Amino acid sequence: MFFKRKMDVDDYCAASLKALFSTDRESVWEQLRQVCNDPALSSIERTTYFNHMRAIMITLTLIAITKNSTMGVGSDARFFVLIYTKDHDLSHIEDLASTYNGVFGSTPQDGIAGIIASFSDQVTDGRLRQDTMQRLQVEFYAVMKSLFDEFKSIKLTTKRG
Repeated sequence: MFFKRKMDVDDYCAASLKALFSTDRESVWEQLRQVCNDPALSSIERTTYFNHMRAIMITLTLIAITKNSTMGVGSDARFFVLIYTKDHDLSHIEDLASTYNGVFGSTPQDGIAGIIASFSDQVTDGRLRQDTMQRLQVEFYAVMKSLFDEFKSIKLTTKRG
């Protein structure tokens, strides 16, 4: 019989957010931007680009947690992110993540495609090339697959019972 390793949701979120705000992650996103070679994507100011990418990653992570855990764990994860962003003066990223979460939920055909369209509208006035949007879709689906695979071996728990 296969048992999942238990992990507290606060610990999981803390580790995820630490990685998300690392310079290593910024390097990966810069490489993605270079590979896309899209003038609209390249024209986004660096900090703005990173803030939106972080918000999208937070959104995808919270969606994966919600889909693979109890409602209490999902609520605790959202609360942890809210407090973390507030305590680190990053509420603007939480606001962006909330927007992307709303877009995901209101795009029944493909929530990730909705996130990408919203990203394009917000930061490039809808000027991202179609091939760039497709590349972002591949990247974001890979993130989701990685998260779902991770939750095959981890069971998130909450201290609240």
